[in-house]
Amino acid sequence: MNCLDCHGTGRQTPAHGVCVQCGAAVCAQHSQISEQFLTCTKPVYRTVTIEPPVRRLMCGPCEAAHQANAACCPQSAQFARTP
Repeated sequence: MNCLDCHGTGRQTPAHGVCVQCGAAVCAQHSQISEQFLTCTKPVYRTVTIEPPVRRLMCGPCEAAHQANAACCPQSAQFARTP
């Protein structure tokens, strides 16, 4: 499997992962790795963050969309961070 973004530029680069958001194959150059905290809801609607965070690999366009969403709605981005 080859990187979708590299294919758009006419190159064939082996992919090293798949974007968790859109499913596109991405190489090391076109991927963004961040951490995401999983949560669970306890009684009385109390949200608890689970440690340790999980890795999250995304392509450039999906990461940019998540960053734009975090800038617009910071409360929805509290459980994801880029190391």
